[in-house]
Amino acid sequence: MRWLFKRTYNLEIDKAYQDLRSSLTGKGCKIISEDPPRHIVAVQGSLWGMSPSTAKKIVDVIFKAADSRTQVTCSSRLSPDWKKLTIVGCALAAVLVGVCLWMAFDLGVFTINGEPNFWSWLATVNGNVDFAVAQDLVNLTKALAFFLIVVIILEIAVAVYAHAKIDRFAQGTFDVLSNHELTGSVPKQ
Repeated sequence: MRWLFKRTYNLEIDKAYQDLRSSLTGKGCKIISEDPPRHIVAVQGSLWGMSPSTAKKIVDVIFKAADSRTQVTCSSRLSPDWKKLTIVGCALAAVLVGVCLWMAFDLGVFTINGEPNFWSWLATVNGNVDFAVAQDLVNLTKALAFFLIVVIILEIAVAVYAHAKIDRFAQGTFDVLSNHELTGSVPKQ
């Protein structure tokens, strides 16, 4: 797990914990694990989210007392079920692209030579072949394959973008603590 950032606040650990916990729940997070006042794990977002702020993610926050101050360390990552849904969706779309291209090729050959093949039954009614229907099906399946390829590319772009910017939400949750004097900051590690 990569830790995004560490910050030290002029707050007692209990106060920092309560303020940040309230901030997380106020922003729609579901607390899935906590060890007051040392650790919070929360889930935010949706399986159907398509941006870094709406994609389902896990936010992990650790609090450490340092005299009368508190060091807060935070990380976030895309949830495993969001990643799996993305992968399964792309895989199913790729399978459908393959089937569509197979249909288009098969029906294209059928329209040229007129010999029955695996998909020729789609353009055959009562033993009569309708070559216009076969050509329409070739065009339709090619268009569907193209559409699915675009969907796959967009889904991959969404996943890469969400992964690259996943820390935006976690950083935003610190706004409530930023109202207090910030005594130190460590950039991403």
